Amino acid sequence: MVKKIGGLAAAAAASTVAAGTMLLAHGRDARYIETVPWQKARITRVIAANRSELGLSGSKRKVEMKTIDGQSCAVGSLLAFDVDDGYAFDVDEPVDVTVTYAPEFTTAPFAIAWDKNGGDGYGVSTDVKPEPGAPRRSITLRVDRARFAGQGVLKTDLAIAARNQGVLALCDVAIARSGTTRPPAASGRLHLTVKDAKTGQPVAARVGLYDVTGRTPLPADGATFVHRFADEARLHWLNRRTFWASDNRQAFYVSGDYQANVPAGLYDLIVTRGPEYRLVHQKVEVRPDSAADVAVALERYADPPAAGWYSADSHIHLMRDQAADMNIWTQLSAEDVHLGNLLEMGNIEGTYYKQPAWDRAGWFARDGYAMVPGQEDPRTGMRGHTIHWNLKQHVHFEKEAFFQYDRVFERTRAQGALTGYAHLGELFNGRRGLALDVPFGLVDFIEVLQGGRLNTEIWYSFLNLGYKVLPVAGADYPYFGPTLPGVERTYAKVDGAFTPQSWYEGFRRGHAYVTNGPLVQFTINGRTMGEEVRVKRGAQLEIAAEAQLNPDVDRLERLELVILGDVDTQVSAAGKDRARLQKTLTADRSMWVAVRAYGNHQEPQFTTVAHSAPIYVIVDDQPTWKADALASLVQYQRAQLNELLTVPVDPNSDLEAWETSETLADQWPKQLPLLTPRIREADAKYQQLLERARKAPSQP
Repeated sequence: MVKKIGGLAAAAAASTVAAGTMLLAHGRDARYIETVPWQKARITRVIAANRSELGLSGSKRKVEMKTIDGQSCAVGSLLAFDVDDGYAFDVDEPVDVTVTYAPEFTTAPFAIAWDKNGGDGYGVSTDVKPEPGAPRRSITLRVDRARFAGQGVLKTDLAIAARNQGVLALCDVAIARSGTTRPPAASGRLHLTVKDAKTGQPVAARVGLYDVTGRTPLPADGATFVHRFADEARLHWLNRRTFWASDNRQAFYVSGDYQANVPAGLYDLIVTRGPEYRLVHQKVEVRPDSAADVAVALERYADPPAAGWYSADSHIHLMRDQAADMNIWTQLSAEDVHLGNLLEMGNIEGTYYKQPAWDRAGWFARDGYAMVPGQEDPRTGMRGHTIHWNLKQHVHFEKEAFFQYDRVFERTRAQGALTGYAHLGELFNGRRGLALDVPFGLVDFIEVLQGGRLNTEIWYSFLNLGYKVLPVAGADYPYFGPTLPGVERTYAKVDGAFTPQSWYEGFRRGHAYVTNGPLVQFTINGRTMGEEVRVKRGAQLEIAAEAQLNPDVDRLERLELVILGDVDTQVSAAGKDRARLQKTLTADRSMWVAVRAYGNHQEPQFTTVAHSAPIYVIVDDQPTWKADALASLVQYQRAQLNELLTVPVDPNSDLEAWETSETLADQWPKQLPLLTPRIREADAKYQQLLERARKAPSQP
């Protein structure tokens, strides 16, 4: 029998799996996790999961036990293993992993992932192609620089997973050390203090510490514990979207003062605090039985808060036991994220990442850094994931009404919340939900920057129809990599002192831009992002824009002026960290105008980029739509609505399909008739917009 731990399990059951390594208050784990009743030599626990947290993922398939050729085998997608600490813990050596599998029931190549010293902090083997012709096959793979310090899911050490959503029938795993780990060196004491160079005050920071082999000493108790799903971790991976000064990409957080006993030797020390600060990279020598006192003063590269611009992350999943969770606050402060929107995450079966309170009781602010509860709910693979900020109370509809997003939007907006769609407006078929909700004025924003990608196509389609929708950016921590809070962020202009409420008010006015590095400024006739410039035809428009980029993040490449979705002008940075654009335009039509800034790093999976909210130029009171594109844009939105009416639900499209698929398959046919009148009404609104455009005075 397989005991279910993930999905619907209670916190007490999860605690049983983790053997005291998890906080009970973490509640439901947002990953698929089941314990597998195996007893293997040198392995204390076996877990079936959909994520290894070691660079290898599985599918949403549940594990099942089968007897194959007289042996009990686990048939599933991904299995994670906790190596007995008495056999191997925090080692540094090659280890042989012998895998026995059943080819007949293994449908895809598989690979091994392991907790590793140096580099990314994990390793992934080459793929093993199943070899038919026998009931069972065995293969031995050598994993290099194995660490086995519990950095995987629920403190496991290695994982084996089928590729391409396939199935793996795993019958045995054997671990054999090479025994080449060197004896521990004599230790010394490292004492690190981090201050803001301007204020002289201690500040939280992200720290990397690497010996000459790239190995990071396990962080001491003084490092900050941070949640990652239902895990607690002091050591974190930095994905390739996170700027860093080393090929070794594990780091930890400190609150300003950190002390640890470490093996004596020479270390690379890296300290940083987000894109507004210069990164510190220096050598540190720790001598045996001696103390190395290292004081780091972080210099600002730029000071947006001095001009009223404060950063926020639109999308963080971190559970709090109490509002004043200092671990989460330290992480946000260390990344220099002034406002963290901590989102409860709901699906048709329930809610993850619970917050302790709502409204002001759920706020916590200190020294200019704040966290505020919100929700990513409702969310389905049928019509997208929604975000609601600054709530007075959580709104979650029962499964019988879960697809009626408009009812949730109306209730959260009645509280004064800001509302929008997550994941570029693209993933999980968010384009369908946007097509249905935007024409009713329910959508304040679209999360257009995430996972290293800027997606403007869906956002621009609504701007070019004349709708005012703002951009936001969010890391979606701990997903996407995993990532870290603030890797993508939204800046808003605050009037007066920074508070969560003043940030939301500034954002509501449209004084905002999104970025994963570049900082931008932009005005037309003295008006800034989100504002309207009302003029007569023929009036002059004085456009001024500037971009700058911390060279520790990337090199600035160019600054672009965008009008109605098309690039009008671009200015090269010419090797400098700043680019300025000044231009005079004649107002011959209504339009929305924005700026974009790019760094040198430009590839499909990761682009250094910033994008402003538009400034709306209103000429002779005409709409800011793109007249010559309206017919095709309306046709596109109507096609999304038609998909809602005609495309069957895909139960496996939900992120937690292991617990939601049956309910989704049951509920969508029942709820579609309830949605149909709303879909028809939205369709009529698009047709009315097109008819209005046909009657409007022509524009050039």
